[in-house]
Amino acid sequence: MRRRIVVLGFSLLVLAAGIGWLYHHLTRFDHIISQASARNGVDFYLVKALIFEESWFRPDILGPSGEVGLMQITAAAAADFSARKGFPPFYEARLFEPELNVEIGCWYLHQSLERYKHSPEPTVFALLRYNAGEVHTDQWLRLVLAKPAPAGMSEERYCLSLVDYPKTRDYVRRILQRARSQNFWF
Repeated sequence: MRRRIVVLGFSLLVLAAGIGWLYHHLTRFDHIISQASARNGVDFYLVKALIFEESWFRPDILGPSGEVGLMQITAAAAADFSARKGFPPFYEARLFEPELNVEIGCWYLHQSLERYKHSPEPTVFALLRYNAGEVHTDQWLRLVLAKPAPAGMSEERYCLSLVDYPKTRDYVRRILQRARSQNFWF
């Protein structure tokens, strides 16, 4: 009996430590996300969902095509950011810094939202641009504008149905679902 109590107590302690670690992992950049998203006029939960999808809150991650950090910033996006803001070019190592990475990512997301603000679904097209680039996103937008959504189908669902890259389509769906639910636990 005593052994069961000790095992149960130890199990509860391990579970509590795991939950504490997960909570810390999922919230440790919230202040950075909050400040950068506010400065750039983008939704906090959209940015957090994007970071969850891109890096699972790992600031030191390097993507397969050279994307860097929490928001998987490309060298081209960083160069565009520094040129438009009047900053000197950044060394790639600086892009791993969470503050700078999230600032550039929020700025880029804001630029994308502005670019597609007159589209049927600006957030969808901004996320498509973030993942697949401007050329592909503009092609999908032309398809959407050429033919209206069928009756009974939401604009969002219709826009995503025309995306011919399943991974990109699922990427956008997951981010939108997570941002709406504000659930970062699972």
